[in-house]
This record gives sequence, structure tokens and C-alpha cells, in this order.
Amino acid sequence: MVEAFRCSQCSAPVTDDRWTNCPYCGTVLSKPTINPLRAAVAPERFAAVESSPAYAALMKREPSGTKQMLGMGCQTAFLVVWTVASGAMTVAFLPAGPLAVVPGSMCVLGIVLLVILSAQTAKFARAALERRIAVWKDERTEVRGGGKNSSASTTHYVLLEERDGKRTEVPCEDGLAGAHAPGDIGVAYLRAGVLLDFQRVDA
Repeated sequence: MVEAFRCSQCSAPVTDDRWTNCPYCGTVLSKPTINPLRAAVAPERFAAVESSPAYAALMKREPSGTKQMLGMGCQTAFLVVWTVASGAMTVAFLPAGPLAVVPGSMCVLGIVLLVILSAQTAKFARAALERRIAVWKDERTEVRGGGKNSSASTTHYVLLEERDGKRTEVPCEDGLAGAHAPGDIGVAYLRAGVLLDFQRVDA
């Protein structure tokens, strides 16, 4: 079985194949580590997951997509308020002529965004849950906004690699991103291109 890249004492990720002791708790590593860039996707690890006692239960597990649906619902509510308010402002500014163009443009933008978000929400609701054995290969964050008149929005993305070498970058919640480290292998649960959950298997 290939090294799982975690300390046996504190479960901290072992990311350097030159380490002889865990840099977090000092525990002597039981054997030389293997460079995770080479060994993280070794075929033996995928076979070990399939032979794990927890595999059958993991493949039946159905994580909820409620949080994602609620998030989309909040965005929809905001856009509805935006569109109605800008529409009302457009009507109010009609007597002023050209001044009505600004709120009118905002109203049109709100309608377009509502159509796009509605399509995304419907797609997510209809999509089937996918379960895949994958390696948590890498992750990144994307920050938007944060100006004087808006708060920053952070989106986490995870790069998953499957047995056949296929790589997929998918968004996930910050709590899920913080619970795993590059080199982890397990079952990824996806719906409509969104990572709902990732259950690590020691393999």
C-alpha cells in the first residue's frame, strides 16, 4: 500500500519526502515518505480504496445539496430586489429622459442575471449525484470584490484526479477545503460540477 502522506500520530500532511520526523508533533515517521507528486495517484491507492471496508457505505452515501440550493435562493432573492428596485427607479426617472438610462440598464442586467441563475439552479436541482474515487490533487482560492462599496467574496476550487488521469477542477465550500490536503484520496461527491463532500480513505 502506498504511503498516505499523513503522520500516524497527529494526521498532519507529510508533504516533503526528505522528512524523517513530523514537523508538527515530532513523531518519527515509520518509513521514508514518497514524493506525493509521484505517488498520490498510484494505481494501488485506488485499488486500496475499493477494498476498504468503508467503500460500500461510501458509495451509497448521499450528501445533501441544501446549502448550495439555499445559497442560490439568496442570490435569486437579491437579484429580484435589485431588478424591482431598478425598474421602479427607471419609471420614476422617465420624465427626466436620459437619466432613466442608468437605472434601466441596471434593471436589464438584473433580468439577465436572474435568467442565468435560474438556469443554473434548475440544472443543479435536476442533476444526479456522482460518486467518484479521486485524489485531492491541489486547491486554490479566488477572491472577488472587496472594494469600497462591496465586501470580498471568496470561492474555493479543488483539483481532483481520477484513476484514468482525468483532472477536474470544481468549486467547494471553505469548510470542506480546509478539511483536506493535497495527496488525500477518497470518494468525491459531485452534483452539476459542484463538490458537495469528500470522504477521505486511508489508502
